[in-house]
Amino acid sequence: MTGEGTTPDGPLMLVEVAHLSDTGRVRHHNEDRSLVAGGVLVVADGMGGAKAGEVAAQMAVDAVGALTTPFSTQDVRSAVGDANRAIRRLASDDPDKSGMGTTLTAAMMRDDHLDVVHVGDSRAYLWRDGALTQVTEDHSVVAELVRRGSITAEEAESHPHRNVITRALGADADVDADTVSTPVRDGDVVLLCSDGLSSYVPEATIAGILARATSLTGAARELVAAANGAGGADNVTVVLARIGPASAPQQGDTMEAPVAGDGGGDAGTTATGVRVLGGLHGHASTDRPGAESSGRAPKVLEPVARRRSRVVPVVIGVVVLVAALIGAGAWANSRIYTLEESPQGDVRVAHGLPWDVLGADLSTPWQETGVPADAVRDAEPGAVSTTVRGQGEAVELAARLVWTYGVTQPPVIEAPPPATTGPATTPAPTTPETAPGTPGTTTTP
Repeated sequence: MTGEGTTPDGPLMLVEVAHLSDTGRVRHHNEDRSLVAGGVLVVADGMGGAKAGEVAAQMAVDAVGALTTPFSTQDVRSAVGDANRAIRRLASDDPDKSGMGTTLTAAMMRDDHLDVVHVGDSRAYLWRDGALTQVTEDHSVVAELVRRGSITAEEAESHPHRNVITRALGADADVDADTVSTPVRDGDVVLLCSDGLSSYVPEATIAGILARATSLTGAARELVAAANGAGGADNVTVVLARIGPASAPQQGDTMEAPVAGDGGGDAGTTATGVRVLGGLHGHASTDRPGAESSGRAPKVLEPVARRRSRVVPVVIGVVVLVAALIGAGAWANSRIYTLEESPQGDVRVAHGLPWDVLGADLSTPWQETGVPADAVRDAEPGAVSTTVRGQGEAVELAARLVWTYGVTQPPVIEAPPPATTGPATTPAPTTPETAPGTPGTTTTP
């Protein structure tokens, strides 16, 4: 890596650099790490809580810092892979460090381009002519949902899973690092930051701070102050670099941001003012202003509830999955019908899944048919079974079984015989009367 490009005024280089890290207003120790050395800028945000996150972040920074110049983006990617394996080995060997991991964003100059190697949700920005552009893509759940169009960027800011990342060093056996290259020009400012800045300070505010700053050191202090002013819920680290033609870059040391002392000291004194070379952070004080004193010496590696602990996303994922399965099961159960044999030996339609779970029958009797189950089973073995059906299909089948097997002897309709009261008789013949005056007849007066 040459660390420079070519312009009419000379090679492009990182001519001014400032980086600042602060524990914030809530956490007791800083798990962020940063590095400016050999023409490379690095930010790493550790996770895993006690004795873990800061170790993982430092291992990642050290792996990049150990590269010998000149080096390429592929060399940085190889260093990231080596750090990933080393973090996993240490986490496996030491139970106190189980589950530790870290993000990493590294940037370097290559001719007239800025090359970035990136894993996690720390970010690289490019500020140019008053506009701030995000160079990297977050490896997080909400970022993926935004890219898919499932939620808007505004909805992502308040999404319950906005702190769940999808990639990190130490998470998997192989780490997939993005490599991004973007053209740069004289006057551009590069910003690398942990999510302690990007999650709490709007990009418009960041751009405004960079626009009015008279130096990168002043801009770094104002950015950290803005993050703390928004609550300081997380560690915050910023690395700033201005690009331009010059004979040599002006690189500074990483410094823990000073904070006002508590009641135990004079007003305006600093509780933390540790200058750290090469991104190594000390812990002169782990108690934050306004925090209740523990009455004992500060514990540097005090267990904390890491905002991006891998345990919490796993638990949340399991709960969400179980809830989804229960909901899907209830929905499916409400639409399933079967034909089964009742205790009385008849066919009936049952509503619900034909299963027993921990002794509880998921199906309930829905409609009796009165059809003998044995008669149906002998003729149609598959009719009475655990085969799931829709309501219409089950009703249609039940009706057919009733007509086919429910009436074993159809009634025969016959006309009734004629009714009789005694033996039949033949009526006696009658003698016709002869009209009076007719010859051959006698008339009785």
